[in-house]
Amino acid sequence: MDSYQFYPTPPSLARKLCALFETAPTRLLEPSAGAGDLVRAAREQFPRLGRHDIDVYEIDPSRHGQLAECGNLIGLDFLDSLDLSIYSHVLMNPPFRQGVQHVLHAWTKLFSGEIAAILNASGVREPTTRDEERLARIIEQHGRVEYATEAFLSPDTLRKTDVEVALVYLRKEKSAEFWSGSILDALGVDTLAEDQTQFAKREPSSSQGIVLSEGQIPAIVRAYRAAWEATKESIIAQHRAARYTRFFEQEMRKLSNSEDNFFRTSSSLDLHKDLSEAYAELRRSAWMSVLNTSEFRTYLTRKAQREVLADFEQVSRMEFSVPNIYGFLQGFALRQDEINAQMVCDLFDQIVHANSENCLFYRWKSNAKHQIGMALQRKRFILSGFSLKGWRSDLDYDAKQSLQEVDRITALVTGQRELEDPIAGLFAKHLSELRNGKRLGNNYFDVRWYPGIGTVHFFPKDQTLIDRINTIVGKHRRWMPEHFAAEGDDKAIDKAYKAAEPISKAVQKKLDHWTLRQALYSLDGNRKQEEATQKLQSAFDEAVADGGEENFWTQIARIEARPRPATKPAKVSTSEERQRALALALA
Repeated sequence: MDSYQFYPTPPSLARKLCALFETAPTRLLEPSAGAGDLVRAAREQFPRLGRHDIDVYEIDPSRHGQLAECGNLIGLDFLDSLDLSIYSHVLMNPPFRQGVQHVLHAWTKLFSGEIAAILNASGVREPTTRDEERLARIIEQHGRVEYATEAFLSPDTLRKTDVEVALVYLRKEKSAEFWSGSILDALGVDTLAEDQTQFAKREPSSSQGIVLSEGQIPAIVRAYRAAWEATKESIIAQHRAARYTRFFEQEMRKLSNSEDNFFRTSSSLDLHKDLSEAYAELRRSAWMSVLNTSEFRTYLTRKAQREVLADFEQVSRMEFSVPNIYGFLQGFALRQDEINAQMVCDLFDQIVHANSENCLFYRWKSNAKHQIGMALQRKRFILSGFSLKGWRSDLDYDAKQSLQEVDRITALVTGQRELEDPIAGLFAKHLSELRNGKRLGNNYFDVRWYPGIGTVHFFPKDQTLIDRINTIVGKHRRWMPEHFAAEGDDKAIDKAYKAAEPISKAVQKKLDHWTLRQALYSLDGNRKQEEATQKLQSAFDEAVADGGEENFWTQIARIEARPRPATKPAKVSTSEERQRALALALA
């Protein structure tokens, strides 16, 4: 049974409906997009209409994936929308049982513009309900209707039905009162009730998460709506001013008997375009406030922020509403484990790519083939990018961010929200001492800074911290056995590292610098670096033939042989998982 009453619009009927419009759309809304048939017809009819000029609703989440190329998916239920003033045109084929309500909703919320809709003919031809009678009056005063008896029986129809349909066209004009009456009255918008909502105190935040209290979300939405009403008033006032200004300019030209443009004022842009641009900017700012209020930037690395923001671009086009905000946060929470693991990988990559001496290579045998991976050195690693150039007497922004990210990952791996004694704070308080070569530290690292060459040497105080980082990265990238644990027999682990050091040096000597650097990147799954990976494998084979220890993990066989409690497999990000998160954001 089709609970959504989905009947794809035949291409011929879609073209006929688009042809009802008397002007070209500047901003189009499709309230029940389905498979995107109407949107595709609109873009054929109006070539200047781009994908980002179209917003769509679709109540069936299973269809969201195929709508990505049609327009901006902004929500599920069109009847929940509160303001359509940014749209110049609405094009719809709503479910027949709610068709009249959809058209009336569009007419009420639209500021001015055109509506073209496919409805069940019976309710339009012979209205019986109050809504049908109201629609009949609107059609009589502001539009027209034509009927089609076999519209869904044409050869290009995917799902056929013999129901007669009505093609309804409406045009809503700005009234004369618009130019002189109350702005809100002209818009048909009720006066905003006084906002009694107050921001609740911040609830204790869970480790490394995005957190908003229940009181904050409704308050942010109410503030957003108030801001939009004020913005809308301002834009409309500007258009009114432009109308009157042009009148006086014309009169002055008559008096001066001049045709020059001395008195010219910038012509008023299309009102819908102005409203649309302002609305998009405000909506994006509102969505960004969700992240900022959630201390998003405080607990994510820069790369993790960019990845979240890449998905956020799509989310920020949705309607800013309480359900959508909860959905977005829920979707983020589902990805939290994967994001945390990726942040550890980001620091790992930064360390490895900074200096090949920071890492060890290893292989272990799985499914009759060798897996090749990397581990950080336990005793020391080096990061670059910390020089004092020219007149500078302090670290630059990027260098400070790099130190903060070391602190963030240290806190994450050790199960803390933030460190009490961060390395970034150490540099802020003791820069002069560190600059003069003094070795200082916090609970996790000693550091020594070489400002002339711009490197900082990190000496882990607790080698278990490095073991945990290596385990998280190894499991996330499937470099090591799933059941391996970082905590175990310290002597066996020390022996494994000591065995890995000579073969890693032998492997690196057999590779030129460029190939080695390409190989380091290739271990991240970049298919373009297959050649470098093959060279790395060959270097490993040669090192083993020369007598090197092939398997890093044979040195900890005693640990692997011990029975261990079951552990959850590392979470791997997939496009399907991202789609589920987005679906939740629209739920």
